[in-house]
Amino acid sequence: MECVEFTLRNFRNLTSGRIFWRQGLNLLTGKNGSGKTNCLEGLHLLLGWGPFGDRRDLLAWNGTEKHAFLTGKFTGEEELFLALSLGGTSVVKCDGKRSSFPEIRLQIPALAFLPRDMNLMDGSPSGRRSFLDRLCALLYPLYARRLNDFRKAVRHRTILLRQGKNTAVTSRAMAPLAAWIWEARERAVFSLEEGVSELRELLPAPLELQLHRGGAGRKADYSEDWWSSLVAERPRECRCCAPVVGPHRDDLHIGSGGREAAVFFSRGQKRRASVALMISAGRLVERRLRRKPILLLDEIASELDEEGRRFTVSTLERTGWQVIAAAAEGVDPWPGAVWSVTKGNITLEE
Repeated sequence: MECVEFTLRNFRNLTSGRIFWRQGLNLLTGKNGSGKTNCLEGLHLLLGWGPFGDRRDLLAWNGTEKHAFLTGKFTGEEELFLALSLGGTSVVKCDGKRSSFPEIRLQIPALAFLPRDMNLMDGSPSGRRSFLDRLCALLYPLYARRLNDFRKAVRHRTILLRQGKNTAVTSRAMAPLAAWIWEARERAVFSLEEGVSELRELLPAPLELQLHRGGAGRKADYSEDWWSSLVAERPRECRCCAPVVGPHRDDLHIGSGGREAAVFFSRGQKRRASVALMISAGRLVERRLRRKPILLLDEIASELDEEGRRFTVSTLERTGWQVIAAAAEGVDPWPGAVWSVTKGNITLEE
């Protein structure tokens, strides 16, 4: 899929107007604070993924309107028109009919990669879980709902542990959810590893990926692992009054040659490996949904040397996907459209 027309009104610091994105590669350049990331975030919201991080100040910072409006015209496997109203309750419509964000995500698949995603090697486990969760939400339609149900159960179980109450009923309710999420994540990790092996020119060395189940990993069977791990970790849970077993504590192990990639890869090599994981994830989505994903990339050139930039750009170009990226400085060479962002104004450079 491709976004051919994007309009904004009353959104953050961006000037209201219309952007006609080009096919293939698009690059937003400008100083920090000019509005590059806000533009990417607007597309991220429209495509059903929500704001970046915990920020909720979506309306224009100096405006008086109570709502912000985003629309987009998309072509490719089918033609769709999306409209999103922000402020109070968010409302999204597809071709004039009210829709839901999970439906939008499957109709127009998009993957966003922020600076934290470019640091998958040495970032926090929560960042790697977020990477897996966004991928699995596109690969498996029920994933987002079951993950949300599990998170609610974790909060309830936390309360019970802090109050010293029996958690048996909650544990039984969580068991099938944990097993299902673990299985979905491990399937995704296996497919990711296969896909990364095809991107040798981006990698300094072959990558090995493995899901580390949170507080578990004692049994091969997911349900048996849940119950045996709960028994083993019960004293620890009682001491810290928090659940320590389950997908909410998973981590994605990224190694190479039996060693931690984060330990011996250079900063530039880690960035290139993260780009390879990103492209592998996009290929999985394309095969699963039979739709080309849209990639949203923030700070694409950060910490990459000249060779790394060249390999990254050439690999992105060969995917045939629409890429909308942001960088504080220009990326040379950039075989696509370049957009200049200055104080919220976005203009195409000739």
